Amino acid sequence: MSDEFSRLKHTVYLENRESLSIGGVKDVDAFNEEEVTALTDYAELTVKGRELHVEALDLETGVLRLTGQIDAVIYSDRAVTKGFMKKLFS
Repeated sequence: MSDEFSRLKHTVYLENRESLSIGGVKDVDAFNEEEVTALTDYAELTVKGRELHVEALDLETGVLRLTGQIDAVIYSDRAVTKGFMKKLFS
């Protein structure tokens, strides 16, 4: 099966800058109260804000839900790497 068909559907739903639901999440690379970095099949996604909380994370369905003051949703142009060694040498 090609990579295009094996990708999870990616969605972003922001409500009142206080609640964010992201679909198509493969993993969460890092998180704290000011920044959450999620990995998708399409790009790395960074959410910046204040008092950020991970309300739900289901990697089987690819859903991540965040609450808090959401100031920015940023996609990175770098390719999503898989595995520790690729991260180490990128």
